[in-house]
Amino acid sequence: MEDVSSLAKELKAHLPWHQARIIFIAQFVLSLIRGRSTNLYRVAEEFQSQSHAESSYRRIKRFFAGYTYCYEQLAKLILHWLNLNTYSLSMDRTNWQFGSKHINYLVVAIAWQGASIPIVWICLDKSGGNSNADERIAIMERVLKLIPAEKIDGLLADREFIGQEWFKWLDEQNITCRLRIRDNIPVLGKCGKDIKAAQLFRDVKLNQTVTWHSKRRVSGVDLYIGATRTLKGLLIVVATKKPETMIKDYYRRWAIETLFGCLKSRGFDLESTHMTDLKRMDKLMGMLALAFAWCLIIGHWQYGEARELPLNKHGRPAKSLFRLGLDSLRRVLKNSCSKNDQVDFLTMLQVLSRT
Repeated sequence: MEDVSSLAKELKAHLPWHQARIIFIAQFVLSLIRGRSTNLYRVAEEFQSQSHAESSYRRIKRFFAGYTYCYEQLAKLILHWLNLNTYSLSMDRTNWQFGSKHINYLVVAIAWQGASIPIVWICLDKSGGNSNADERIAIMERVLKLIPAEKIDGLLADREFIGQEWFKWLDEQNITCRLRIRDNIPVLGKCGKDIKAAQLFRDVKLNQTVTWHSKRRVSGVDLYIGATRTLKGLLIVVATKKPETMIKDYYRRWAIETLFGCLKSRGFDLESTHMTDLKRMDKLMGMLALAFAWCLIIGHWQYGEARELPLNKHGRPAKSLFRLGLDSLRRVLKNSCSKNDQVDFLTMLQVLSRT
């Protein structure tokens, strides 16, 4: 129980919640890391408690059924752990189906060290369909309560996140964005007539990047646009208010795909949860955000910058910083009976508090 009480002490320093809830959350986060599963019974089996797994399982179910907590306070804790001056944000969705029920998360995350850490999210009440402008604006308003617009280095998003109402709102809030637009979206041409984005960049060659340094009207907003064509021939068109390194910056959006992969098959097996209630899924994402952030921070602390990891023949690291941090934490937690390992665990907690 020393691991639980040590983590609870770190959480209590930042979360003004009842001590019993703090201890439960510490138990749950550590069990997520040890078990690498969001299946609630498997989490219960990893609880450090003298109670039977069935008793721990009922306790977990009561937490998700009846207890509410402030997600913004969790986000502030994660921001404290990261301690960054500016933030590059990614917005995206992930969805899957359990039986006849669709789970559809809309997430805004901080792109950092080759991955993204969720800070604001909502489980949408719809089948695997796209989000609308109202839902995006609502989630970004929550973000702005945590991070002022001047500290947002860029909001990165894919072709789903377009539309005149959405673009105008971002412009009014002075949020710097690098948004991929569809090839067929109308763009104001030189002659004052609309032209499809794909036609404007039809001469872009393979592995070439072209940026227009004069603004074009896109969805009612004057933006710079640029494009690159991949080696496979895919044209990627990006719109932004700041054209410098716009394509390179946009590619950081893939960090949120890394997040979803780590939450699922490469990390915590999110699809195994079997929960489908939207409010309970929001609570679960909060626990995952804490666990994911801790693992990524530990990976960075132990192995340095993500771009400096040794690459395999396929050009990618054998393991991400998140996975390296997760493996390190699990190894320490699984061997907590060792005195040396216990010291290592306390050191890993001190990395979060920077003491």
